[in-house]
Amino acid sequence: MRPILAALSTGFVLAAVGPIPSAGAAGPSKAKVTFQDHVAPVLRTRCGSCHNADKQKGGLNLDSFGAAMQGGGSGKVIEPGDPDSSTILLVVTHQEEPKMPPNAPKIAEAEIDVIRKWIEGGALENSVSIATASSKPKFEFKLDPSAMGKPAGLPAMPENLSTEPFTPGAKPGAVVAMAASPWAPLVAIAGHKEVLLYRTTDNHLVGVLPFPEGLIYTLKFSRNGDLLLAGGGRGGQSGLAVAWDVKKGTRVFEVGKEYDIVLAADISPDHSIVALGGPSKVVRAYNTADGSLAYELRKHTEWITAVAFSPDGALLATGDRNNGLLVWEALTGREFHDLRGHSAFITDLSWRPDSNVLASSSDDSTIKLWEMENGSAIKNIGAHGGGALAVRFAPDGRIVSAGRDRVVRLWDGNGNKQRDFEGFGDLALQAVITFDGTKVVGADFSGEIRVWDAKSGQRLANLAVNPAPIVARLDQATRHLAAAKAEADSLAKTLAPLEAAAGEGRTRMIQAEARVRDAEQAVAQQEAVVRRLDGLAKSKAAAADDARATLRAAEELAARMAQERAAAQASVAESTRQEKAAAESLEAARASAERAIAEKTALDPGLLAAASAVKAATTPEAAAQASEALAKQAQRSMELIQQVVATGARVAGLRRELARIAAARSAAPEGAAHAGRIAAAAAGAVPAAREAVARAEIETAAAAKALAEASGALPALQKQVAEARKAVGPAKAALAAAEKAIADRRAPVDAAIAKAQALRAEVEALSAEKKRTSDSRGGLASAAKPGQ
Repeated sequence: MRPILAALSTGFVLAAVGPIPSAGAAGPSKAKVTFQDHVAPVLRTRCGSCHNADKQKGGLNLDSFGAAMQGGGSGKVIEPGDPDSSTILLVVTHQEEPKMPPNAPKIAEAEIDVIRKWIEGGALENSVSIATASSKPKFEFKLDPSAMGKPAGLPAMPENLSTEPFTPGAKPGAVVAMAASPWAPLVAIAGHKEVLLYRTTDNHLVGVLPFPEGLIYTLKFSRNGDLLLAGGGRGGQSGLAVAWDVKKGTRVFEVGKEYDIVLAADISPDHSIVALGGPSKVVRAYNTADGSLAYELRKHTEWITAVAFSPDGALLATGDRNNGLLVWEALTGREFHDLRGHSAFITDLSWRPDSNVLASSSDDSTIKLWEMENGSAIKNIGAHGGGALAVRFAPDGRIVSAGRDRVVRLWDGNGNKQRDFEGFGDLALQAVITFDGTKVVGADFSGEIRVWDAKSGQRLANLAVNPAPIVARLDQATRHLAAAKAEADSLAKTLAPLEAAAGEGRTRMIQAEARVRDAEQAVAQQEAVVRRLDGLAKSKAAAADDARATLRAAEELAARMAQERAAAQASVAESTRQEKAAAESLEAARASAERAIAEKTALDPGLLAAASAVKAATTPEAAAQASEALAKQAQRSMELIQQVVATGARVAGLRRELARIAAARSAAPEGAAHAGRIAAAAAGAVPAAREAVARAEIETAAAAKALAEASGALPALQKQVAEARKAVGPAKAALAAAEKAIADRRAPVDAAIAKAQALRAEVEALSAEKKRTSDSRGGLASAAKPGQ
C-alpha cells in the first residue's frame, strides 16, 4: 500500500449533517459533476470542521477548488480522471488507512458516488471547465502486494537495447555504483554519464542507458527487477533520480529536482516511492506517480550516503557521512530506530531478504548486522582494513563486501568469512553477487571490473567500464572470431589421433572384458557341474548307507527268525514232556485222595466208638481217657478231611494244567512251521540286500570319482579368470590415459569452441544492432528530404 498523505493522516472529520444538495434527477449521473455545484457541499458538510481555511489539519484546505486541488502538506489528494489513485476517495471508502471519518462508518454511498464521478470526469471546477489530462504516467508503478518479489513470468532482461556508448572514448574511471538484478543474470554498472547493462551468463554488454544529467552515484534494481533506478547529477548544480524499464530501456519517471548531486537512492518494493539524499543532509521521499514530495527526513547532520528500503517495504534505512544510521517507517516517515555503533561515515546499506536484518558498512572498517525488533547490533565484522566501502546481501543470506584493502570478500550469513577474491590494484569500491549466488562482480577505483566464480574464486571475465563504439567492437569481435575459429579448428585436429588411440584402447578393453566374461562363464558352468556331482555323490552315499542298513536289518531278522524256529521246535518236545509229567502228577494226586478217603472211612467207626466210650465213662479217669482217645480220633479224621480237600484242589489244578499243556502241544507244531517259513524268507532276503549294498557302493565310488575330476578342473578355469582380469587392468589404464589425454585436450578445444560461439553471437548481435542503427538513420535522412 502506498503511503497515506500526512494531510489525511492527521484527521479527516466528516460530520453527517444531512443529505447533499440535490443535483436534479439527471444530476451527477448524466450532467457534468463539478466541484462548485456538487462536491463542495459534500466537503463543507463532511470535512469542513477540520479542513477549512482557518483550521487546515495536515495543511489540507477543502473550502475551495484551488486549495483542494493543491492538496496538503504531503502532496496531492486528488488525481483528475483517476479515482483509484485519489487518496481522498480511498480513505472515505475505507480502502486505505486512515479510514475517514475516523472510528465511524463510511459516509453515504450517494456522497461517495458524487466524489467518484467528479474525479472520473476530470475534477471540474464548474460547468464551463474543461477536463485536463491526468498527470499520472501510463506506467503502472504501484504493484499488488502479492507481486512484490519474484515476477510471475520471466524476469526482466533487456530486449534489443542499444549498446552504443553514450560517451564514446571516455577514459576509465572509478566505478562508484553497481547493482545486480534480484531475479535475472544482469548487472548494472555506472559508467561516464551512462549505465552499462551486462548479462552475467556470457558477460556480454546488452544495453547502454544514457544519463546526460551528469555522473551516476547510485544504482538500484526494483524488488521485482523490472525497473532500474539511478541517482546522480552535477556537483553543486543539480541532482535527480531516474528509473528505466529494464526490458525496453525507456525512462519511466524522473523525481527529485535537487540543487546538488544525488548520492544515494532507492525505490520502494511497490514502486510507489523513491527515497533519495545527498549533500543537502535531507532525505526526501517522492511519489513516483506524479513526482510530488511525500515526506522529508531532516534528522541527519551530514551528507546522505546510503538509502535502502526493506524488501517488505515496511522500513527505510538511511546513513550519512557523520556515522548517523537511522531506520524509518517507510509509509509515514516516522523514526523507527536510531542505530548507533559506527565511528565513521556509512558507506553502504543492504537488507537481508527477509527484512529482519540490516547490514551496514562503514569507513571505520567494520560491517555491522542489526536486528530490527530492538535495533541491536547482532554482529560486528572487522571486514576491511582502512574502511569497508560496500556491502550486499545475497538471496541466500550470504554477504559480499569490498573495501579500502583492495579486496572483495564473501561471508556466510553469520558473518564468517568464506573467501577472499584476488586483490585489485586500487581501492575495491563495489561488490555484488548475482541473483543465483554463483558469481561475484567487483570493481575498483581504477575502473577495473572483475567477474569471479563464487564457489571456486576463479576469475571468469573482466567487464569494460568504457566499451568501444559498436563499429569498433564489431570489428574487434570479427577479428577475434576469426582467430577463435582458427584456434578451435587447429585444436580440434589434434583430437583425431588421441581419439583413434582411445578407440583402439576401448577395443582392447572390450576384448579383455569379453575374455573375463567367457572365463567367468566357464567357471560358473564348471561350478554348476561340481555342485550337481556333489549332490549326486551325496545321494549315492546316502543310498549305500540305506542299503547297508537294509542288509543289517535282513540279517538280524533272519537270525531272530532262526532262533524263533528252534525255540518253536524245542517247545513241541517240551510240551510233550510237560503233558506226561502233568498226567503222572494228576494220577498220583488222585491216588493220594483215594487213600485218604479210604483211611477216613476206616477211621469213622473208631471215632463213633470213642464218642460212645466218653458217654459211657463212669469215672473221671475213664471219661478223661475216653475224651483223650476221642480227640486223637477226631484230629486224625480232620487231617484226613483236609488232605482229601487239598488233594482234590491239586487234582483240579493238574487237570487244567494238563488241558493247557495239551492245547500248547497241539499248537506247537503249527508255530514251529510258521517260524520256519519266516526264517526261510528272512534268510532269502539277505543275499538281495548284500547285492544292493554292493551296487550302491560301486555307484558311490563312481560319483565320488566324477566329483573329484570336476573339482580338479576348477583351479585351471579360475586361473584363466584371474589371468583375464589381470589383462583388463592395463587395458583400462591405457584407455583411461587415452581418455584423459582427450579430456585434457578437449577442455581447451571446448573452451575455444565456446569462445568462438560467444564471439559469433556477439558479432551477430552487433551486426544486427549496427543495421538497426543504420536503417534508423536512413529513415531519418529520407524523412528530412524535401518533397517526401
